[in-house]
Amino acid sequence: MRLLSLVAAVCCGLLAAPVFAQYGDSANDSGGPLRPEQATFDVIFYDLHLAIRPESRSIEGVLEMHADIVAPTDVLVLDLDDALTVDDVTVNGTRSLDLFDPGTGMHLRATGRGTARRMEPFTHEAGVLRIPLGRTAQPGERLTAKVRYGGQPVVAPNPPWDGGFTWAENADGQPWIAVSCQGEGADLWWPVKDHPSDEPDSMRIALTVPSDLRAIANGAFDGRMDNGDGTATETWLVSTPINNYGVSFGVGPYEEVIADYKSPAGYTMPVTFYVLPERVADGIRQLPGFLDSIAFLERTFGPYGFRRDGYKILHTPYLGMEHQSLIAYGSTFEDNDFGFDWLHFHELAHEWWANLGTAPDWRDFWIHESFANYAEALYAEDLARRNGEDPDAAYLAYIGQVRPNLRNVQPVAPVEPRTTKQMYNLPDGSFNGDIYFKGSWFLHTLRFLMDDDEAFFRSLRRILYPDSALEAATDGSANRFVSTADVQKVFEDEANRDLSAYFTVYLRQPDLPRLTVDRAGERVTLRWHTPEGALPPDAPFELPVEVSVGGDMQRVAMPGGVATFTVDQDASFEIDPDGRILFDDSVLP
Repeated sequence: MRLLSLVAAVCCGLLAAPVFAQYGDSANDSGGPLRPEQATFDVIFYDLHLAIRPESRSIEGVLEMHADIVAPTDVLVLDLDDALTVDDVTVNGTRSLDLFDPGTGMHLRATGRGTARRMEPFTHEAGVLRIPLGRTAQPGERLTAKVRYGGQPVVAPNPPWDGGFTWAENADGQPWIAVSCQGEGADLWWPVKDHPSDEPDSMRIALTVPSDLRAIANGAFDGRMDNGDGTATETWLVSTPINNYGVSFGVGPYEEVIADYKSPAGYTMPVTFYVLPERVADGIRQLPGFLDSIAFLERTFGPYGFRRDGYKILHTPYLGMEHQSLIAYGSTFEDNDFGFDWLHFHELAHEWWANLGTAPDWRDFWIHESFANYAEALYAEDLARRNGEDPDAAYLAYIGQVRPNLRNVQPVAPVEPRTTKQMYNLPDGSFNGDIYFKGSWFLHTLRFLMDDDEAFFRSLRRILYPDSALEAATDGSANRFVSTADVQKVFEDEANRDLSAYFTVYLRQPDLPRLTVDRAGERVTLRWHTPEGALPPDAPFELPVEVSVGGDMQRVAMPGGVATFTVDQDASFEIDPDGRILFDDSVLP
């Protein structure tokens, strides 16, 4: 039930990078300021039963939500896309249709004294489902709301960036169906409290599909039942908190490629690649590399957090997505020049940076994408080391590939609440890749600033696992919300210094710091210039700078943001030759 406090909720090639598209003009969006009515309840459990009908491209579903009331309320508010129709709603077993008085056009609710109170019927307009309770529910109560709904869900124009359902076919013409909804939110296909600040403790997903197909969802498999009518129902149980957009499924003629993963943390877990028949051989070839990726991420960031639910890779008709314990994979089944399948690795890294540690508001979404992107560079470094190659060169080459993608138009981590579109789209409507690449370069620069790899890597682990007890837990207690302030605090603790100037300059405003170089004979002066108003006058920007003089590398300290050193009059020098810091180098000589 990962729920923020009520007060906070109310107040507040080398790198085969994908070509990101802007989100469509749909009214669907996710996040932003939490509605006051939704801050009154904490979701404990979702029970979703969904029938998927390929022939009509439609769905029929029943969503049952168990929620604890945390503040007085007389209404429950959920989100559901207008493409879908709500047929019936019950609260604590009382059907809304039984409460409807056609003579008055009102709903009636019987009280304990045998009288009735008037209440408005539920409404479903502009993507909002309002369910009046007819009384004031009190803190500490648990309510169960059941919603029957259905229709033809939105078809994804450009999945996964423009989300919705993808109705495809495999090579043999059999249905191949998947859903993606990161930007638009889970309300594209089921009724939900669509805000990142609240996650259920657990969830059940039951999918009914044509009996010649498989239906794969998040969590652990809990059985398949033949319904005797040409359909079958497969049930999956999610045993830990899960973010809404991370709930997903795939339907198709899947075959299973299975391997046992032996963790450096001491446990064994099955890993299953659900793949179309025509790509089984490719799946078998790639799976050993997938297992190595898991091991690296566990060594670097801590244990895989969903080991009770297992780990599954789902072959999808779109590129990929970080669905918890069921990452979507639609890439090329090939390794990049650094020796790994970058798409699988990136989505797998989200099991730590998105699913285990989740941004409580989309303003902190860089934590999901930047840490996952940066983990790719760390893996390139690790693979090179294990292969007897130069690890630093591999790391610098990998991180260097994303540097030209930086836009520096809006803050990577704004202070105010944000929706998905506000974070993903720049003012001109183009994609905001800075939540991937600029944040990744910030971490790269921070590693150089700390100049202590042990402290840097301890920080990465401590953000997700503050203590060893959580590393051993398998009950979901390790799942946590992680904000930008949380990240800063951990790095400051490990670095034993104030890092607020760096977090502010790189993440809280868009412009890069500038470094000017003045040479007068043998005397060279370096000076940092931060964007106007970014820092108070008494907060200097003191990021050190590497300088190569005649091939001799020096780390130049910048006390007060200024440094002076001498070189021979006829000697040349180079600023930051290896590309270890992020700055506007356009003014360099």
